[in-house]
Amino acid sequence: MQEKEKSAGKAKGQKKSWFQGLQAEFRKIVWTDRNTLMKQSVVVIVVSVLLGVIISVMDAGILECINLLIK
Repeated sequence: MQEKEKSAGKAKGQKKSWFQGLQAEFRKIVWTDRNTLMKQSVVVIVVSVLLGVIISVMDAGILECINLLIK
């Protein structure tokens, strides 16, 4: 019976220690300022749109080539 109580107490201590470690890691996070965040977001959106357009054009081109070969 005492072993169960010891292991239960140890598990609670481990949880507390884990949460303390998590808090310590969250304190280390350095958040970017609003200006940098906006610039990076615009770059990600622009690159995503460009890649989408490039993939669409390539897909349409390949589809046309395949259609020409089939006919």
